[in-house]
Amino acid sequence: MSNEQIIVSLIVFFGVLLFLLAWRVIKSTAWKKMRLQKSAKLAAEGNIEGMKKILRRNMNPKDVSDLLTNALIYYHIRAGEFSEAEKVVSEAVRLGDKSGMAIAQLGYIAGGRGNRELAEEYYRKAAKKDDRLSGTMNINIAAMYIQSNEKLDEAEELLKSALDLREETGRTGVHMNLAMLYLKKKDYIQARVQAMIAYELIPSGTMILNINRANALGIAARACANQGENDESSKLASKALKIISDIPGQEKLREELTCLIPSKDSPSVTE
Repeated sequence: MSNEQIIVSLIVFFGVLLFLLAWRVIKSTAWKKMRLQKSAKLAAEGNIEGMKKILRRNMNPKDVSDLLTNALIYYHIRAGEFSEAEKVVSEAVRLGDKSGMAIAQLGYIAGGRGNRELAEEYYRKAAKKDDRLSGTMNINIAAMYIQSNEKLDEAEELLKSALDLREETGRTGVHMNLAMLYLKKKDYIQARVQAMIAYELIPSGTMILNINRANALGIAARACANQGENDESSKLASKALKIISDIPGQEKLREELTCLIPSKDSPSVTE
């Protein structure tokens, strides 16, 4: 083999190696997180289509548990775009995703549409498919009981048992649901305690995390209002409003929070 042929072979070899390394980087969790941060920034700027484009371009359409695929599904559900969320999940299933998570996502969609019976059916199927989802699915079932104001004692037992299965930030959803449960039971002290625990456990950063933090503060604010602690309620609601001030699609939450603040204290959402 001539020197020129050796050089060409080396160039091809290193070219392929660089391509494979670049591909691994693109597919890595770190890259996915960077794309997620970029999409969150676009959403904060009001560029929802840009956000969706970033997620669709970089997600794995065969896997609903992929960081970006899951983010897109979650956004559609939060925005009430249930048909769009269902399309993403159905496409993943068509491409081979037979996971319990895919079944669970269909449960979230059914729940969002108000079909609690179908949602509970999906949740139980997901738990049966994947034991690791049992705790989360039980929390979801408890949440539906709370929303419909029925079987509250059963919901409380499901949530308390879930606390024993989770650690640190993994308990956030449990505390959030316990806070809402105690609001229903008119145990406002416990509602406030659970909401603030959830708030402290949720880190700031992404759009989704900030929405959850604002929701936790909102629950605590409502608990305070029901106890007659209007000043504290106003402070918590104001803080929650600032957290979601630049997040699109949160008009309902902003309206609920604003109702807890005397007009003279209401912050500008453009701050």
